[in-house]
Amino acid sequence: MDVPARHLLLHAVIVYLVGLLAGFPYGAAINRGDSEERIRAWRLAHGSLVVGATMMVAIAAVLSQLSVGSLARWLIAGSSIASGYGFAVALPVAAWVGQRGLTASRPLSNRFVFAGNSLGVLASLLSAVVLLYACWMSL
Repeated sequence: MDVPARHLLLHAVIVYLVGLLAGFPYGAAINRGDSEERIRAWRLAHGSLVVGATMMVAIAAVLSQLSVGSLARWLIAGSSIASGYGFAVALPVAAWVGQRGLTASRPLSNRFVFAGNSLGVLASLLSAVVLLYACWMSL
């Protein structure tokens, strides 16, 4: 496993841990009888972060096998890491403050969630495009 893959794996485990920890407030929201919107937000944070981290682990597992240069591997790893942390911040904060972050409108907490979501989306798109290129070049 090369250096970009090892970095990706490390950060995937951190994002995975954040996702697992988001399961505690998710369960608590259910037990308290919180609104469906609040429960949905915690379910999204918990499930999405665990699935996203699992995807990062899968990419890390094959990254060293791709027939591309170090720059492409670092772009895949770095953008996947940025995406993971963008969502690892945005999704739990969104559930906690009750904002969805779908636009950059006020209040400040919504703008913060929007920024994290935007980082997560843009970085994951970059990762997917470079990963597609790397897979194509490795055929």
